[in-house]
Amino acid sequence: MRTRTASTTAFTATLALGAVLLAPTDANSATTPITSGTGWKLQAPAITHVDSRSWTIAFHDAASRTKLTPYLKRTAAELTSYLGVKITVSTRIVPITRGTCLTSHVISYRYMSKPDPASPNRSFTGTCATSTRAAHSAYVYINADYWSPTRRFSEPVRKNVIWHESAHAVGLSHPNTCPTNKAGLRPLMCADTYKDLRDRRYSPYEATAFRQLVKNRAYTAVGER
Repeated sequence: MRTRTASTTAFTATLALGAVLLAPTDANSATTPITSGTGWKLQAPAITHVDSRSWTIAFHDAASRTKLTPYLKRTAAELTSYLGVKITVSTRIVPITRGTCLTSHVISYRYMSKPDPASPNRSFTGTCATSTRAAHSAYVYINADYWSPTRRFSEPVRKNVIWHESAHAVGLSHPNTCPTNKAGLRPLMCADTYKDLRDRRYSPYEATAFRQLVKNRAYTAVGER
């Protein structure tokens, strides 16, 4: 299918997460795809759903593969469980160029220092969609400076950066609302000070968003699936 131009979403070395969520809205009761709610948002209108095809995680180069594979095996397992779509971490080398879409259903990761010179503290993701608004492919730049001893980033923060950017890759955006629970924790996809992070991955807010990506398949014309 024809793909749209990659759109870039970013993480500026800042995010926080939440753990309390109201029951998700049933997409089948609506007449159009549901693309946002309390504490979550999809990359609509470009992306409203995820199809049932399997995804492959690849790497820009061997150094990126060595560094990120242990993290991404866990990330892929979580995304697979939430989306009901198989996501496999491969050993493939798929070089990436910012602004260029990849082969269908491939997410390629690059580990490098200051991948965005204009915003040297951030990591970022570029996502692509089909003409029917399904998540298609993505490239992810993970800022290697988060592992620098002088930066003093904790391992939980580094993990949450990778989980955050990976959710962008399959179609999640930064939510319009960033509620907090009694502990003051926000959804993972909210951008906030990294000092607020805890060693936790996708929250119930992201779980609802992932479920909605699946439910919204119902609004895709049968002939276009």
